[in-house]
Amino acid sequence: MKHIHRFNLYGFEITVFPKVYCPSDDSFMFCELIKSLNKEYECGLDVGCGCGILSMLLTRVCKHVVAIDISGNATRNTWYNVKLNSIQNKISIVRGNLVDPFKPSTFDLIVFNPPYLPADKYDLYIDEEERMAWCGGVDGRLIIDRFIDAFPYMLRKNGELLLLQSSLSNPQKTLSKLYEMGFEVSVVLEKSFFFEKLYLIRAVRRWN
Repeated sequence: MKHIHRFNLYGFEITVFPKVYCPSDDSFMFCELIKSLNKEYECGLDVGCGCGILSMLLTRVCKHVVAIDISGNATRNTWYNVKLNSIQNKISIVRGNLVDPFKPSTFDLIVFNPPYLPADKYDLYIDEEERMAWCGGVDGRLIIDRFIDAFPYMLRKNGELLLLQSSLSNPQKTLSKLYEMGFEVSVVLEKSFFFEKLYLIRAVRRWN
């Protein structure tokens, strides 16, 4: 039987529903980066919001935040935590696929901690909804590539993307692709773990 997890994280009370990705090393790495941002954004988007921890932390640097997830269980979990922390006026929650529901030139900041782990034969024994939160297909790039192709239209001029990438899913391809699309790209944070290295990539849009 799956259990509900409850804890305090970065000043927020967090409840994680069954089948929703529980914050882990990649989440904490992303949270530390968001905490270090020293500018204010008009509107931020958290793609794949899960339990909502990144969305809630973004309220400290964004005037308004939109959280989206393809999982209804995840969007309900985010809404639960938003209400739990009394920040309903700062966050809008949408169920949808990546950036599909949004109009062009909507966001100043987009963050995405994508499903990036390559699939293996044992994944078939894991619940599909749980697997969607971390499995990125055969090479780990299925969702990453779809997102990269779609997100630029949602950014305003000088808008920024923060994207987490694993050494297991070809981060160099991500860097090259973003550069070829006209973005200024850099790795702003990296950490090594026992079976992979995680990178936080920043891409800034400099064109209309």
